[in-house]
Amino acid sequence: MMISLFPKKPSMQVRAEQIRMLYEQGPTIQLLGLLTGLIAVGVFWDLVDHDMLLLWLGAHVSLTLLRLGFNAWFTRRNPSGVAALKGWGDLYVASTFISGLIWGSLSLFYDPSWPASYQIILIVIYTGITAGSFNTHTPYFIAFPAFYLPPASWLTFTLFQQHGEGYQALTALFAIYIVLMYLSALRYHRSLTRALEVRFDNERLADELSTSNQRLSSLADTDELTGLYNRRSMFNCLRNEWNRHFRSRTMLSLLYIDLDCFKQYNDTYGHEAGDQCLIRIAKLLHNHALRSSDMAARFGGEEFALILPETGKQDAERIAASIINDLAHLHIPHTGSTVTDHVTVSIGIASMSPDEPDNDSVLREAADLMLYQAKHAGRNRFVSAADTHTQNAPTPLAAV
Repeated sequence: MMISLFPKKPSMQVRAEQIRMLYEQGPTIQLLGLLTGLIAVGVFWDLVDHDMLLLWLGAHVSLTLLRLGFNAWFTRRNPSGVAALKGWGDLYVASTFISGLIWGSLSLFYDPSWPASYQIILIVIYTGITAGSFNTHTPYFIAFPAFYLPPASWLTFTLFQQHGEGYQALTALFAIYIVLMYLSALRYHRSLTRALEVRFDNERLADELSTSNQRLSSLADTDELTGLYNRRSMFNCLRNEWNRHFRSRTMLSLLYIDLDCFKQYNDTYGHEAGDQCLIRIAKLLHNHALRSSDMAARFGGEEFALILPETGKQDAERIAASIINDLAHLHIPHTGSTVTDHVTVSIGIASMSPDEPDNDSVLREAADLMLYQAKHAGRNRFVSAADTHTQNAPTPLAAV
């Protein structure tokens, strides 16, 4: 039963948030406490020694200003480390406890000869500051009893010592109030802790879901074997670039790249070696997509594409020649090839300045035609279509 009278230790993430809540809400309750202190001095001015009352007010004001300074310092530094936040939490609890002691010392001025109205005012002040600190201090539970128990206990003890009629009943009622406030604060703290735990769990799940969605999106846009963009991504990119170049009236080039005699490669070396060959070709093509707007993609078994925005025929031919030359330097053995003793590619190039939107199929068909002609001309070469607008049929240029 005793265990249930104390809050369970939350996760550090929750505790850190509770400490931040203390410092976010602290200035409001501290300013209200300062105002209440000034009112108390005014109310009891004619009943209490002025020097003692001013001494009490001085202590109260000094501590309040110090705590407001702590709040400003915390906001400025915005600590995030576990150890740092724990230290700030301990500092707040310590200053809250001292504030509670100062408020408790106000009951030392109490005298049973006071008029009943003033006695009621003192009790109202104590119950008011306790209720006022409820929402502010309860998130970080220990801060609440650290503040309200000193003044509440002090006043209860003071009332208990009185022998007049009704004091025992008043003492019992105030003792019950102390217990009820503790239990209510404990319940509120547990509810808030659960809410924070749910919030952080939801945030974690949302982050995991976002990461999973990004991963799924990446898988949907890329080829699993080579890591290049896949056919769907290539078609989407080409359509977007086509429309963008239609608006800007600039040149767009497309390279279709096909490995020569790749069936024979798989027959000679096996499909696992064929996969490794495709990966090496993909890396080579990726290295030729130099700009962020360039795209290298695999859209078939041994078929690749290179989209080159704002690139004319001559630059596209230069890139195609570089691809063929770099592949020759790799010298991937291919004894089953009818072209040469290493892996080669054939490339079809189409370069156009779009003159109507959503008609990128013309560019794809031109590149495909040039690829067919490169294959027909003996492979291990590129063939490019002349610079043309979409209404003109592509014509082949000299191959290399």
